[in-house]
Amino acid sequence: MKTFTMLILGMLALTMLTNNCNTIYETDSDSTYLDYNEKEIGYKFYQPDREDKLHDDLEETSGLAYIDENTLATIEDESGYLYLINSANGEIQRKIKFHKSGDYESVEIIDGMAYVMKSNGDLYFFELTDEDKVDAEEVETAFSSKNNLEGMCYDGKQLLIACKNSGDVDGNEVDGKAIYGLDLETKEVSKKDLFHVKESDLDAFLEGRKYFDHVKEFDPSGIDVHPITNDIYVISADHVITIFTADYKIKEVVKLDKHIYQQPEGICFTPDGTLYISSEGKGKRGRLFKLLYQK
Repeated sequence: MKTFTMLILGMLALTMLTNNCNTIYETDSDSTYLDYNEKEIGYKFYQPDREDKLHDDLEETSGLAYIDENTLATIEDESGYLYLINSANGEIQRKIKFHKSGDYESVEIIDGMAYVMKSNGDLYFFELTDEDKVDAEEVETAFSSKNNLEGMCYDGKQLLIACKNSGDVDGNEVDGKAIYGLDLETKEVSKKDLFHVKESDLDAFLEGRKYFDHVKEFDPSGIDVHPITNDIYVISADHVITIFTADYKIKEVVKLDKHIYQQPEGICFTPDGTLYISSEGKGKRGRLFKLLYQK
């Protein structure tokens, strides 16, 4: 009986560990997921420090933004709710209804104001208060549904907007995927893209790599600026992160393990460089990953 009891307890402990946040991922040393300059970048993308399951409501979690040391903001692309989640475990603290249902894909929090972008370029913004329902202001921008916007962040001067599909905006034609600036005061989009990238540009950067030397697809789904290096991180649901310098030059290209990040959609940093990535669940609960900055 004692042996049987110990076996049961051991199985329960294993189950709790499996369901816990701290899943340990093993990666072969000869791997596309390790084929980048980890020392220069400072993140073990192949082995996140923490993983949390998100609420069922966030199966299709999309954008991600930092609020404070305890709180992140996220959205999912249907309901018109902004979700405030606990950065320590991913649990929902509060949700705020800001508009009717729609394809909301990105979020940013700036000085107590929430900015949410629809995939067609409509921008919604409202003040974060204790209210659970707000009337967000709505602005139509120069973007359209052909751009399929999924990434947005603040670089200290303007919003950076990443186009997942066409980079052509208001007469500016782009060969590749483009990043634009949007002025917070005027809500005007820059007449020319800040920078753009083609898959061939990424392949040229990767030339000579042993394991990861080719990008099959690159469709930006999230963007944020590193608070210490000012590098610009653009994440793709195609399991690629491209890192650009502050002057828009390619610095690194990283292949993400699809068995960890099923469909990475959101990315944000804390002031100390801690990185959070959110991933859609693809039929299961979404995930929140935490990666410590190791430099």
